[in-house]
Amino acid sequence: MAGSEAPLRRWWGYVGALLLLGYFLLGLGQSLLFDVDEGAFSEATREMVVSGDWGHTTLNGADRFDKPIGVYWLQALSVSLLGLNEFALRLPSALSAWLACMALALTAHKAWGPRAAVLAAMVFASSLGPWAMARTATADSLLGLWLMLSALDLWRYVSTQERSALRRTALWMALGVLTKGPVAVLIPAAVLLLWQVCGPSAGLLQKTLRDVWSWLIFVAVAAPWYIYAWLRHGDAFIQGFFLRHNLDRFSAPMEGHGGGWLYFVLVLPLLWMPWTPLALSLFSRWKELWATPLLRFALLWVGFVVMFFSLSATKLPHYVLYAAPGIVLLLTYAGLHAKNRLWWGCAALLVVWLLLLLMLPNLLRNNPQWIGDSLYRNLLQTSVPPNFVRSVSAAVLLIQILWLLSGRFLPAAVQLPRFGLLAMGCTMVLSLGVLPWWSQTLQGPVRGLAAQAQSQATVQWGLHYPSFALYRQSPAPRRAPEEGEWALVRTDRPTWPANWPVLASERGFALVMRPMGSAPAP
Repeated sequence: MAGSEAPLRRWWGYVGALLLLGYFLLGLGQSLLFDVDEGAFSEATREMVVSGDWGHTTLNGADRFDKPIGVYWLQALSVSLLGLNEFALRLPSALSAWLACMALALTAHKAWGPRAAVLAAMVFASSLGPWAMARTATADSLLGLWLMLSALDLWRYVSTQERSALRRTALWMALGVLTKGPVAVLIPAAVLLLWQVCGPSAGLLQKTLRDVWSWLIFVAVAAPWYIYAWLRHGDAFIQGFFLRHNLDRFSAPMEGHGGGWLYFVLVLPLLWMPWTPLALSLFSRWKELWATPLLRFALLWVGFVVMFFSLSATKLPHYVLYAAPGIVLLLTYAGLHAKNRLWWGCAALLVVWLLLLLMLPNLLRNNPQWIGDSLYRNLLQTSVPPNFVRSVSAAVLLIQILWLLSGRFLPAAVQLPRFGLLAMGCTMVLSLGVLPWWSQTLQGPVRGLAAQAQSQATVQWGLHYPSFALYRQSPAPRRAPEEGEWALVRTDRPTWPANWPVLASERGFALVMRPMGSAPAP
């Protein structure tokens, strides 16, 4: 009988993997691209496809050194196959999250069994941070995949000292360097050093550094494009990528993204909602966690990521998602040992959290004084009331709550998958209702005006909305307009002379034209 159970479990594993893939793809193209990041990555990809130059990226015709080439290649391939649309641009991120989820599930299965595999997959898939990155057309989900694979294979290496695991780790780090840069090496290398110090694992570091094949794999994968970029652009590439977008980010806040020492301590619980309460049970188990090798490795990974980025002057919420391998393993372990009362606490917090997300649009619409920026204040006050979102969300939420309540007297082992399905149902509400409403509210005018400016020479004046260029399928540089050119502007900051015609306007944005023979704007 036991022999016949293995193929059945494997079959259900394949079914679960396909269902999870559908979950990550659900509603992927229903939201407009959000600026600035999604718009910038997507427009740079569009310009690369149009130019046919797949060795370099530009944004509005200017060299773009923000990130390496890796994610642009995948987005360009997706666009070439599926067309220029939101689904195609976000597809690499969704697939990266799905693969990371599968890798986590396999590791949890090997460590703690099939129940742990299901829990690990649910935690990663339905937590707010990973869910958001999976639906964002940037490099972060892809980097998250390489860091996930690096962490899991590095764990295999330090626990078994298999050279094959070390060489795979070198491959994942090299692909991470092609995706976002040195951080893909820094985190695994630092955790390996910490493991050597805290292990102890005598001679492990020296053995690692002497593995020639690992070095060859890393250099063969990561080096060619960097050498090409340096030969093509010279000092501009060194200054733009390594200095400005790596060292300068660490030493000084970039684009106003700063924060205090406790920034990530406060952000971390929000990004792992609704599973965060499970972490409460870990504090009383810290000796057990440290005594368990896999969990000690997870603690070192999480600890280094949080500490390193807390030291960085530039702080963005998604930086702490690089701790995902350790966080999910710790939350999985906590979930396996959670009592019924903790699951009920998670469920209650999930209901409150979702209701707050559903109420937020109307709260902001009815309290405009809470919004400091006049443009966003106008966008929200003139938006379509989210009545459809509220009614659909309330119905789905009610069904989910009633379904959960029906298992009140079941053991904790049964509550685990029930809560996971509840959490995934709530994120589906966000994917199909809440996120599309926010995208139409904030980005709808930009896309509408882009369609009207499609055949005209147009610039962006006093704002930065890269998606405007993508939706008009032509670059829109950021500068004052020249004679005869159109300009996308903010109507709450009228900088154009009164005699310049306003060609179109929509909810806080306008298209203006500088007439021939007119003087430059002040």
